[in-house]
Amino acid sequence: MEIKLYENWMKPQVVQLFCTQYGTNKTEQENLMENFYEHPFQKNKCIRIVALDGDKVIGFQSLFYWPYEKDGKVFNSYQSGNSLVHADYRGKGIFQKLLNYLDEYNKELKIDFLMGFPVQQSYGSFMKNKWSNPLNLQWYISIINPLAFIFPINIAILHFDKMPIRITQTLSSDTFRLVYNKDFENWRSSFSDTSKYCFFNYSENGNQITFSLKINRRNKWINELIIGDIRSSTNDILFIKKAISKLKRKAFSCFSVSVIMLAVNDHALVPINSILSSKNFFKTRKTIYFITKAFMNDTAINDPEKWELYRSDIDTW
Repeated sequence: MEIKLYENWMKPQVVQLFCTQYGTNKTEQENLMENFYEHPFQKNKCIRIVALDGDKVIGFQSLFYWPYEKDGKVFNSYQSGNSLVHADYRGKGIFQKLLNYLDEYNKELKIDFLMGFPVQQSYGSFMKNKWSNPLNLQWYISIINPLAFIFPINIAILHFDKMPIRITQTLSSDTFRLVYNKDFENWRSSFSDTSKYCFFNYSENGNQITFSLKINRRNKWINELIIGDIRSSTNDILFIKKAISKLKRKAFSCFSVSVIMLAVNDHALVPINSILSSKNFFKTRKTIYFITKAFMNDTAINDPEKWELYRSDIDTW
C-alpha cells in the first residue's frame, strides 16, 4: 500500500469510488468533482490524498481550503471531507493511514490547522488520530406555522431576498470566523443547488444585518427554514433582536414555513446566543460534532469560546 497525493490519472477511479459509495451518476459525479476541486478558488489549494494498491485507488481523503480569520489574520485552514475506502479494503486501517499523511507532511502542505464536522461513523477515527472535539454545534428550533405543510415549500423563496447585502461585519475580538468573500461565494455556488437558498436583509439607522437561509422539506409534515449564517454590522442586542422578529414575521407571512432552525456554538461570546430564548428558540437534542487539529502554536483553536460557527460553516450547506 502507498499513500500519496492525488494525480489526474486517478480521477476515473476516484469517481467510481464515489459512484459506488453513493449511487451517483458517473457524468454528474465527474462534473461535481470538477466544480468542487478544479475551480480556481480551490485548484491550487485543496489537498487530495489517495491510498494505492499498485495502480489501484483503494482510498481517498480530501481537505479543501476553508479560510478562517482571527484578529485580522487569515489562516491556511482546511475542512476535512469526502473520505472513501474501497469496499474490498475496509477494516485495514486505510483511513488512519490517509490521516497520518497529514501529520507527516503538514509543513510541506503549509497547513495552519484542520477542522471538520464528522458524522458519528467517522468521529471515532478522527479521535484516534488525535483530533480534538472542543465543541458541538447545538440546534435550536422556533415554531412558525404548524399547518405550513399544506402550502408548497417553494412559496417561501419568493418572499425573501435573492442576494445578501454586503456588510463589513463587526467581528468579536479574538474569535475564529469563516472568511466569506466573493471568490468563496462563487466557488460554493458552482456546486450547490442555488434554488434552495435565499436571504433576509434588514437595515435600520445605519445598521445592517443579513441572514443566509435555506429551504428544506424534512418530511411531508415539516417545511424548514434554516438559518445558515448571520452577518451583522453591529453587535447591538436590540437591533439584532428586532431583525430576528422581522425575520420570523416574514416567515409566517409566506404560510409555507413550519419552523425556523438554527445551529450555533453555545459557548461563543456572540450576541445571538443571548437572544435565542427571548425570541422563542428552543434547544433540541440534535448536535453536530466540530473537530480540530492544529499544526501551529495557538491554544485558542481548542477554546470553545473562540469560534463563531453556524450551519453554513459545513461544506454541505
